[in-house]
Amino acid sequence: MNSFFRWYKILPVLAILLLLAQDATALTFPEKPPDKDFFVDSVGLIKEEDKPTLNEITEKLLAEENIPIYVVTIASLAGQDAAGFPIERYATELFNHWGIGFEDRNNGMLLLISSGDRKVRIELGADWGREYDYRAKQIMDDLIVPNFRRGDFSTGILDGVRGMEAMARGLELPKPTQPWWVLPVFILGVIGIVILIINLFKSGKSGWAWALIAFLGVAIFFLLRSAASSGGSGGGFGGGFSGGGGATGSW
Repeated sequence: MNSFFRWYKILPVLAILLLLAQDATALTFPEKPPDKDFFVDSVGLIKEEDKPTLNEITEKLLAEENIPIYVVTIASLAGQDAAGFPIERYATELFNHWGIGFEDRNNGMLLLISSGDRKVRIELGADWGREYDYRAKQIMDDLIVPNFRRGDFSTGILDGVRGMEAMARGLELPKPTQPWWVLPVFILGVIGIVILIINLFKSGKSGWAWALIAFLGVAIFFLLRSAASSGGSGGGFGGGFSGGGGATGSW
């Protein structure tokens, strides 16, 4: 009788585990990229001119450090039969399905973007542990999400991969790529302030005009500060698996 009651308590847990396993097997995944490619851009977020740079960074890291980085873009989680799944779980399943990394060096890295869900995930191999989650979060918040919010997905992806490469090499994270308009705004602002000052000296006026100059200078400063802060082969499949570490962002 006691044995019966023990099984009676365990059966619901087994049922839940079975359902979870069935859900995982129902998922669909993008095909592995061919040799020399380290990305699958099914949504077309990566600009053609950025693709060679992306491959160059990831190929060099794999050759020198034996650490693969892969980038995957999907239209939505629902499109991969993962409706209702958090992006963290789908990223883990994709990571494990591809086997990113190697059995003896499980330091693979995955950057997954679900454009329709407005979600992005950095997923790390198990050997990274959880102590690198903070660095992954920095990459997400400083290099990826600000670009995505501006609609510049290709720059966000490239900056994110550069940050992941720096993390893999134990280097300081790179600075965000500045938006194209930062330099023109700075130049025009300086020119405008210089012209105002010259006219003021010629006319001898003071008061509100100098206050306007001060306001323009402060506005330009904070605008630029805001922009600054927001601102081998495809052989990385070899038995690697995710340890659940990484970072998630949305835009």
